[in-house]
Amino acid sequence: MAVINAPAARLGIILSSGNRTLEPYFRALAPAGLGIHVTRMRMGSGGKRNQDDIAGAAQACAELLADAGVDAIDLQGTGIMMERGPKGEAELVKTLSEATATPVYTATQSVVEAFGALGINRIAVVNPGDDAAVTRERAYLEAAGITVGGIVARDLGDATFEVTPERWAADAARALAAGTSAEGIFLSGSHTRMVEAIAEVERATGKPVVTSIQAALWAGLRRLSPKLGPRLGYGTTAPADLGRLFAL
Repeated sequence: MAVINAPAARLGIILSSGNRTLEPYFRALAPAGLGIHVTRMRMGSGGKRNQDDIAGAAQACAELLADAGVDAIDLQGTGIMMERGPKGEAELVKTLSEATATPVYTATQSVVEAFGALGINRIAVVNPGDDAAVTRERAYLEAAGITVGGIVARDLGDATFEVTPERWAADAARALAAGTSAEGIFLSGSHTRMVEAIAEVERATGKPVVTSIQAALWAGLRRLSPKLGPRLGYGTTAPADLGRLFAL
């Protein structure tokens, strides 16, 4: 019979209903002491749902995760948060935190925190979405104080998982070439295999890389570090394939 041991800390995740990548990556990459609990919602970015409906759904999901006794909640909805902008996002995070008596953060806040920790202010971006998604992303990042240089947009629709890490690495090189003086690279999109490209892109470009999944995991581990222990719960060293961010 399998034996289930209580984790040192529990992270709740509010995930887009169609996302099939974040859970397996989090479970594969997280330290052994982290318990991961996920609930899903229809995010509705791109105007498919109004912001009040999205906020209500997010609160319902956060309350379900709070029922499970999680220690922090990650709202992994980059598109809907970028539409709100940093100010509207912060207001929603405050509402959810107060409603659940649980610390809440978002994937987009995680990305901004990650670039801040790396000392990076100007970035190149690779986005799997269309021009509208890129426009929202640029507006959000620049409102958060990050300058966006070169951008590569793929307009992949639902075919994002089919793109190999090698292809994302090539796109990162294109994004760097399209801009000037980028200090780091943002591989945007938690429904992709971008996280597998981190080490290769950093090796090939010499620039730190941040992805939506990697940053959200890192931000959660930072918040839970008092329970998880040294090195974000990994002990001696964090996984090298998670890049410079996890070496801080």
